[in-house]
Amino acid sequence: MMEGGLNGAGYEEIGTGIFVPEEDAYEYAMERISSDRDLQKEFKEMFVEWFYSGNWVKEE
Repeated sequence: MMEGGLNGAGYEEIGTGIFVPEEDAYEYAMERISSDRDLQKEFKEMFVEWFYSGNWVKEE
């Protein structure tokens, strides 16, 4: 992405100065998750738990 010092909405990583514009935030985050197998597994588990946390009952 870009070094800090930009104007506009987005996210800046503390310590590195990497700035991700708001319109690129989703794609950037998904790229980072997909490049790390352990994080990918953890994200998958959290997403499934979140998605089915409403009107769903888990059956064993």
